[in-house]
Amino acid sequence: MSKFLKQIRSLKKINKSTIINSKFLINTENNIEIYYAPFEYINSRAKIMIVGITPGLQQMLQSFEVINDGKSLKEVKDLSSFKGSMRTTLIKYLDELKVNKKLKIKSCESLFNKNSKHLHTTSLVKYPVFDKGKNYSGSNILKKKILIEFIEKNFLKELKTLKKVIIIPLGNTVSSTIEYLNNKYNLKLTCFLKGFPHPSGANARKNIQFKENRSSMMNLLKSNK
Repeated sequence: MSKFLKQIRSLKKINKSTIINSKFLINTENNIEIYYAPFEYINSRAKIMIVGITPGLQQMLQSFEVINDGKSLKEVKDLSSFKGSMRTTLIKYLDELKVNKKLKIKSCESLFNKNSKHLHTTSLVKYPVFDKGKNYSGSNILKKKILIEFIEKNFLKELKTLKKVIIIPLGNTVSSTIEYLNNKYNLKLTCFLKGFPHPSGANARKNIQFKENRSSMMNLLKSNK
């Protein structure tokens, strides 16, 4: 992917029209388009992996700016991992599950700064996906050939590399997709917190979902050595 990095570094301006551009288009099928963004870095020493569906336009813009400024792929991940109220809610849930105790840190807040060495953030589709030009929501992901093929070619490798870490799926779509991969490829994931809610402000039921699945997630964490 070095040719893409060179192209990003040579851009005079970073905006929607310069990045949602045919030279960064990876694949397309019907209304679905996958564009390149510099999210390849994998923290193979991580103890916890947080998985979303796909980066959105804002994350894509920020990632291009980081590379355009001459920074590294690792810095892209460090600077684009969950912002604002979403991060606050995510930290609250992780600390309530005592993930911080498991990692021997004071709070999971430090995963986003001084203890980032423990964290790997990723997505089912690591590159931005757009459906009719808008951020893809994840609907019917397992039925979209272009996406499931990409997931099985790319994300599956990450999952195999980090299958013994604490895996946090953000929402039902991510949960069901990881469960599908776990069963199909007999991965034997040791600490996959199925049912973890998406911490977005748009998820009105997140606190209810968290309470419903809290005890099963805590039991899984306790049994994982």
